[in-house]
Amino acid sequence: MSRPSKKIKKVLIIGIGGGADIIGTIPLKIHMEKKGIECFLGGLPWERYTIDPYPGPRTFESILNMNTVNESIGLVSAKTKTLDGLYFSESKFSRFVTNKVFLINIFNSLDDIADDLLSFCKKEKIDCVYGMDVGGDVLARGDEKGLASPLADSIMLNILHKISNKIKTSIGILGFGSDGELNQKEILKSLELISKKKGLITSLGIDSESYKLMKKMILSIETDASRIPLLAYEGKYGLTSIRRGRIKVDVHPMCQITFIVDTKILFKFVSKVSRTISKAKNIFDANELLIKNNYPSEFNYEIKKHKEAISLKNIK
Repeated sequence: MSRPSKKIKKVLIIGIGGGADIIGTIPLKIHMEKKGIECFLGGLPWERYTIDPYPGPRTFESILNMNTVNESIGLVSAKTKTLDGLYFSESKFSRFVTNKVFLINIFNSLDDIADDLLSFCKKEKIDCVYGMDVGGDVLARGDEKGLASPLADSIMLNILHKISNKIKTSIGILGFGSDGELNQKEILKSLELISKKKGLITSLGIDSESYKLMKKMILSIETDASRIPLLAYEGKYGLTSIRRGRIKVDVHPMCQITFIVDTKILFKFVSKVSRTISKAKNIFDANELLIKNNYPSEFNYEIKKHKEAISLKNIK
């Protein structure tokens, strides 16, 4: 006789791409809470360069009004900001929910973050950790032409894979190309492979409750990728501009679906990018490994843009 599965009472859902990915946790959060499951929510202290003209994520040392849980996890409030006055998406997000909201310090080594995450889950009696990506670039194999920001996703996928033998972990994907990086065929190709390996766990849509909450959030939190699923829910289909007009994405019914996939299957059979950084000592090392292996990096892009901005300022 098979052993009955442990009843899940608490979960941690992390927006793994930084920025407003934490908004993408809402459909899963509400789905879980309707089942009586308590949800902890999290994200990364890394805003897009158009919002925060500082290259890369922010260190915990540069953050005010945050209660440090351990070296890799900090508890956020609506007052959490950087020394120079930047309020994170997670800070703004915390005003709309009663859940505890956390930031993950991805400057630490992947092993240290994994250990700290496990320690936190043990202390809080968390049964499962979900990594939530809005857009779908976590599904990248690495050869996609539009792939632009795989670093944060790859680091967090790697970490969740590291802890997956000790605690249940899964990856959620909302938006179906809403970030403009992977096209529909590329996403379907990865999902097909995951499905053939028995790695597609479930899927769920946006309901009226999650729609109303997300709609309120995007009035205060600047986002492109997390706005597209709401347009899909509203039935506003067709090409829509994102990234301040630089990119157009196709809005369709699949954009409002969250696909939940097995972390191990995604890591082992799809994400060559995440496997590439497995031996990285820290985010700088991971960034260099991506560049060395001809993958793009949002960190590298932001450093380049920052240098260009400084050069233009000096010329003036």
